[in-house]
Amino acid sequence: MIRTAIALVAVLPPILLGQKPAPRFMYVYRDSLRTGVDSAYRAIEDEAAQVCADRRCPNPYIGLESLSGVREAWWINMFASEADTTRVARIYATDSALSRALGDVARRKATLIGTPVQSFAVYRPDLSRGPAWSIAGARFIVAKVTHARRPATGSVWITADSTLYVLRAFRTRHAAEVAARTHGGRVFAVRPNWSMPDSEWVQADGEFWKTAPVPRTRR
Repeated sequence: MIRTAIALVAVLPPILLGQKPAPRFMYVYRDSLRTGVDSAYRAIEDEAAQVCADRRCPNPYIGLESLSGVREAWWINMFASEADTTRVARIYATDSALSRALGDVARRKATLIGTPVQSFAVYRPDLSRGPAWSIAGARFIVAKVTHARRPATGSVWITADSTLYVLRAFRTRHAAEVAARTHGGRVFAVRPNWSMPDSEWVQADGEFWKTAPVPRTRR
């Protein structure tokens, strides 16, 4: 996974070496940012995250911002089963207030971004190598997008068009950058203010998740 013993200790050993299998399904949404729009885009997404918190979005997810390569923002949702994906989709489909709010967000940022990329992918344990996937304790993600269907260092999910997402989680930026240089991929920062954290993530790194939005109103 990582070339040196020093870098290895910066990975998330207690969590990433954990016993839980990776979620079976992943949904990823990707925005590519135009030049010079970072401040405006971040303000819109900060508001969007607060909307999701106020409306009690039904699933935890992480927001990511690229630190290398093309300027992008990603949102990653993980689902353990088909029943889980169906449950969450049904809630989004029937919450008209949430749908309207998210539609407004999409309209406001339309001129700031390129065409969004949305993908639904299935976990491939046979192609995955290294520590188990976990967000708990992670502050940086190394993500590699490829069409090479062969084993990779990281946790691998594959889409219907045979695009592979290879993900690895790290505690420190240094460890993430070493891994990206060694095995390929781009470094992303986990943005708590764009995320809906699971309680397990908060317990693992409470200080980091303090800026995640919390509900301001009762439903």
